[in-house]
Amino acid sequence: MSLELEILAPERVILRTRVAAIQAADATGQFGVRSGHEDMLTILVPCVFQMRMEDGRGAYAAVDGGVFLLESGRISVATRDAVVADRLEDVADRAAAMLRVRAETEQAARAGFAELEVSLLRELRKAAQP
Repeated sequence: MSLELEILAPERVILRTRVAAIQAADATGQFGVRSGHEDMLTILVPCVFQMRMEDGRGAYAAVDGGVFLLESGRISVATRDAVVADRLEDVADRAAAMLRVRAETEQAARAGFAELEVSLLRELRKAAQP
């Protein structure tokens, strides 16, 4: 028997497949799920999923935290972002690239916010002058 697995990010489906087993991590540590596991809900920490596919192959997914819901043999993971690969080395490389892009995006957002803050302070000073 197997479990349906879907990993969802805000704007896309990252993975939709069937797995025989999966390992992930929440704040209490690593946990594993196989077919027949009771329903559960947990908050994931950033971690690497280890998946055993229906055909016995291994696969990996680096997940940026999120929500893990197992209900009636279906696992749904909602996450900020994730990458998937057949080899652990490949998922590590893809995860590093994902984090680099995020750091650049967040840096640009901070710079834009700082400019907005300066502009707002100028306008407030102008409005306060008689």
